Amino acid sequence: MISQVYWIDGHIDLASIAVRGRDILTQSENAQEACITIPNLLDSPIRTFFGTIYTTFTNGSFGFDSSNDREGAHRAGLEQLAVYDKLVEDGHLTKQMHGLTVDDDLSMLLVLEGADPIRNPDEVKWWRDQGLRAVGLTWSDGTRYAGGNRSLGPITDEGKELVSALDEAGIVHDVSHLADEGVEQLFDIAKGPIIASHSNSRLLLNSDSQRNLSDDLAKELLSRGGVIGLNLCTQFLAEPFDRETHTATIEDCVTHVLHFCALAGNNNQVALGSDFDGGFTPKYLPIGIKHPSALDALTSALKSAGFTEDELHSFAHGAWERVFNSVEC
Repeated sequence: MISQVYWIDGHIDLASIAVRGRDILTQSENAQEACITIPNLLDSPIRTFFGTIYTTFTNGSFGFDSSNDREGAHRAGLEQLAVYDKLVEDGHLTKQMHGLTVDDDLSMLLVLEGADPIRNPDEVKWWRDQGLRAVGLTWSDGTRYAGGNRSLGPITDEGKELVSALDEAGIVHDVSHLADEGVEQLFDIAKGPIIASHSNSRLLLNSDSQRNLSDDLAKELLSRGGVIGLNLCTQFLAEPFDRETHTATIEDCVTHVLHFCALAGNNNQVALGSDFDGGFTPKYLPIGIKHPSALDALTSALKSAGFTEDELHSFAHGAWERVFNSVEC
């Protein structure tokens, strides 16, 4: 029997879901369309999550149409920050400002998926004061700070200044969505911890897309003590990606986890970065994990694959705790 554990999820876009119109205080009524609200999380073993501020200029989705529109991106970021602050004010969750723990109460770490809301590197201290704990320089289409996995390109000069400011503030670096060239640069210039909050194995997907990690980049990240969060989107678990058949399973999840564990040489540097409802519905989650309440099925599968009790706890929460408790800020 596997003892009950609470989970830390390394990637949930709760605020962007809210600003796009979802009532995040009410249980999702259609399990095929949505699985993330506050009640849904409370019905699951997830008790701490990395709550993203996710913005992009693509299609003007968040009210700005260029990465160079600093004020527009800043407004979009503040709108999502206000969602989290309201949840804290109303007692629905707490925001962890230092360290990282998980217990009975729902809590979050504030993270940026795409750094455009930071108007310039001088603003990093203000964002840290709001609780910002990790930053990905870009989403897929790039920012003024770095090239994304779809746009490609390096970290810009201003991006390098931002990396230094993040290090000084004790903010963790996240390479998910960063182009390979930028990841390699980040390894050279960053002084603080580096994670991949929601990325899988590029090799297992037989893909040249830079959205997921090559073995070389994964090995380097893991050798530095970083953690990789397993993304639960079917597209990043099994190939070929077919929106009509959705064949990814829990076994595919385990395969990606074990691949990264082999690269690390241990079973303690892979965790969960689900991306539940992050631009895709539960229809595109693996068979057997269509809702966060089903995560214990993944625990059981990892146990069957040979994970010890301590390693299961590491996957569920310990790996993320070690990274964020190592940061002095």
